[in-house]
Amino acid sequence: MSTSMVWARPSWRQAWRAAGAMVLGLALAACGGGGGGAGTSVFDPGTGTNPNTPSTLADLAVVADKPSVPNSGAEVVTFTVTALTSGNAALTGVETPVTVEVESGAIVTPSAKVTSKDTGKITAVVQITDKTSRTVKLNVSSGSVKKTASFEVVDSVNGSKVADLRLVVDKVTLPNDGTQVAKLSVTSVDAFNSAIGGSPVSLALIDPVAGGSVVNAFGKTATDTTSGVLAADISLVTSKGKTNRSITVQATSGTVVRTISFDVVEAVSIVPKASDLTMTLSASSVGNSGSESVDVSLRAVDALRNAVPGIKVTFAVDSSAVLVPGNLVTDSEGLAKAKVFVGSDRSNRTVTVTATSDSIVLRKTFKVTGAKLQAQLLPATLRNGDIGAVEYTLTDVNVNPMDKVAVSVGGSQGAAVACPGQAAPSEALTDNKGKYTYCYRASGNGPSQIAATAGGASVTSTVQIDATVSDVPAATTIGSATFTAAPAVVAVNLVGSSENRSELRLLFRSDKNEPVPNVRARIGFGANNSGTDGVISSGNDKVIISDATGVAVTSFVAGQRPSPTDQVKVYACFSKTDTVETIAACPADRLRAVSLTVVEQPVSVSIGTNALIGTGTNKLTYFLEFTVLVVDSAGNPKSDVQVAPLIDLPSYQKGYYFYDLGLKKWIQVVTQNCLSEDSSAGKGFRNGTIETGEDINGNGQLDPRKSDVSITMVGSTRTDSSGLAVMRIEYPQSYGSWTEFAIRVSASGVVSPPAFFGRIASEGDTLFTLKGTEQYTGVPVEVIKAEGTPPFVISPYGQAASCSSPN
Repeated sequence: MSTSMVWARPSWRQAWRAAGAMVLGLALAACGGGGGGAGTSVFDPGTGTNPNTPSTLADLAVVADKPSVPNSGAEVVTFTVTALTSGNAALTGVETPVTVEVESGAIVTPSAKVTSKDTGKITAVVQITDKTSRTVKLNVSSGSVKKTASFEVVDSVNGSKVADLRLVVDKVTLPNDGTQVAKLSVTSVDAFNSAIGGSPVSLALIDPVAGGSVVNAFGKTATDTTSGVLAADISLVTSKGKTNRSITVQATSGTVVRTISFDVVEAVSIVPKASDLTMTLSASSVGNSGSESVDVSLRAVDALRNAVPGIKVTFAVDSSAVLVPGNLVTDSEGLAKAKVFVGSDRSNRTVTVTATSDSIVLRKTFKVTGAKLQAQLLPATLRNGDIGAVEYTLTDVNVNPMDKVAVSVGGSQGAAVACPGQAAPSEALTDNKGKYTYCYRASGNGPSQIAATAGGASVTSTVQIDATVSDVPAATTIGSATFTAAPAVVAVNLVGSSENRSELRLLFRSDKNEPVPNVRARIGFGANNSGTDGVISSGNDKVIISDATGVAVTSFVAGQRPSPTDQVKVYACFSKTDTVETIAACPADRLRAVSLTVVEQPVSVSIGTNALIGTGTNKLTYFLEFTVLVVDSAGNPKSDVQVAPLIDLPSYQKGYYFYDLGLKKWIQVVTQNCLSEDSSAGKGFRNGTIETGEDINGNGQLDPRKSDVSITMVGSTRTDSSGLAVMRIEYPQSYGSWTEFAIRVSASGVVSPPAFFGRIASEGDTLFTLKGTEQYTGVPVEVIKAEGTPPFVISPYGQAASCSSPN
């Protein structure tokens, strides 16, 4: 409906008639009818009564008090119309006639026929009658000047322009066996029947069977922003929804509600049957770490060996394995799949996979391997009645300890007795280090065998009881004596614990490469005794004897104190007779040594960068980021390790930049390199305090200052799941390229030395003895190539070619 208003200056009779017409028009408008054209303003006095438009009118300004109204019809939009003269000034002093028209579906009511002489304004109130979501336009004119303004009619619930919803279901019937789904698409459209996206839509099913069907919109609650479509699947809950019926889908967007229906009908199915099954396993054996799995593929075929889809299959496993089913109905290629994991049981064993389809049963097996049981005699030779011990260690394929595994020990030494320092025998179960110690009271005479089994692995050890150990024959030449420690890196022990240890093994071979038994070896720390609080399990400076295989074994048991890298030295002095010398008196040709490291946590740390220079958020600094990688002794990333960075400023440069017109870039001129005035390591590591003789250039401060470059961790100060952490150095832009920096990064319990980037100063270093590759605060390449003067054009440390001058 269109409403127009034509203004004229009437006589008093005309005004009286107009007032009457207004009353009549309002009454008719309220009833939806009345004389004249539909939508004509009630203030229109008729043709031929308009006053003249002033010649000084240059433009009209039309402003709405709100951009939109809800489609309830309860709210109105008030437009303010201002007549403008030159310079966009309000046209006052005259009454300017104004015509206003609004599109159909709305009514406009102006405040006056002409603009006010005082303000040059009138107002026009628009109320909607058509509640469709759309854009409503208001046309305003005076003489040849015309303007258009608009507002939106939106959904009164959520502010959407959705005028309608289009619902489509891809099938009119759905079989009641639950094997199919109905595809629903909901398209939101505006008043012009164009798809609009991002419209919130809620879906509901009106189903006579409560809980018999479900609708899945895959987490979406609004139509796609590009296509305006929301897709959903409708499926039956077969335990409840097998009843034949009609189901209605209801879609709602604000006040717009639309529905569509489909029927659930009787399913007609043919149950396929297989004539044979074939099963394959992806591996015949897997490690027992628990991370490996075996893929099971089962193919169903008919009598002609054609693959048969739709065959139902069940899988089963034994021996504590875990089966994860894939598809339990054969696919178009006749395949059903599953995956088998070792499970929590990491013992060596055979796992059987069983597949069943109707009367056909098929079985396949694979082996779980990797459990290894090792034994260490403590000691290997003892007297009748002495308390002896065998330490067992059970590990998986990745040499990880297997805990809480029962250990069965048998042999001539009988049941376990309490170990020294314990009130009763320990439970025959491995601890969290995979260890169990069997203690026994020696009985018998001569070699005695002790057998043990755990996790499907077994080991047999031979102990000598009351055996007279003969000397190594004088004619036998000990061609080689190999001393090893495994592992070379061992973690500290908690107070009262001896779980963390390294096996010390001596292997003696003759000049004919034959094992040499009965070699005496004294094991001890020698002069390095104060370097560790660890102990030798057989006793410090005590003698052990090689067995028939030429091997003599004991252990280093870590204490509570970590050590520097390779700084725990264990020595062995060997001899053919009992007259073996002490470590201090041992001849060099019969002295062997191994190096051990005791750590809080076996990790190593490295540092690197991509060398990209960034600009700080305040636009006043440059920064460079580094990545820190922490790994364990096997090279695996180590997470949640505390990283501690430290930055040193070993030296600084003096000089300036000049612009090369030919190369079109700034060129750095270094007039002098100067060693940091602050003391280096050994004299107070860069303590930032001016000490006697340090302020060489006499400027009352130490150059470079500790605050010239900062270092921080970006995000967490601990490594993530990939063993990585990020750190950043940042410095004022004026210090770019003039300050040398070096970074040292350490992590708690690090095996290797801290990671370094740059040159690290040591006590007494000069500018020429600093070790490493020098690194200077970087500057962006684009700044070097720009014609504008860079902030680092002059060194903040001066230009004079002398370290004793501050200029």
